[in-house]
Amino acid sequence: MSSKEGSGGFRKRKHDNFPHGQRKDEKNNVNSSSSLMVSFKSFQLELDTRHDKYERLVKLSRDITIESKRTIFLLHRITSDPNGEEILNESEAKLEAVRQKIKQVAQELIGEDMYQFHRAISPGSLCGTGDQQKLSSCNHHLVFSRCISTVPLLGFQ
Repeated sequence: MSSKEGSGGFRKRKHDNFPHGQRKDEKNNVNSSSSLMVSFKSFQLELDTRHDKYERLVKLSRDITIESKRTIFLLHRITSDPNGEEILNESEAKLEAVRQKIKQVAQELIGEDMYQFHRAISPGSLCGTGDQQKLSSCNHHLVFSRCISTVPLLGFQ
């Protein structure tokens, strides 16, 4: 055992040197109507509001990604399921829900500096480079190929 540790084997923490009630007394002595405290309260409110918006954007981004992936997996089942039209209708409804969430993200960012919130939003969910674009192209391809496959049945060549 070293001489620094003492007999108990534990080092003393820095805050152990202060009396236990001193911090409470300091808290009660602060003038809550001072201009400095009013400024800090306004900063606190602003930061809390910004943090709440950031968290809402993170949740919306995750919801967009999850719903897009679910819809893509739904569209993958179209070849093995005999109810193709039902799957296409369901995927269209889910795609509309994804579009609504993207609109919610856009509404959250109105009047805001987007660069403050760019890390809250996954790039693929809004730019059209991720699951949203895959979903749209897959849905379009399946609807289009369904139309093409029914053309020979109608007698058109």
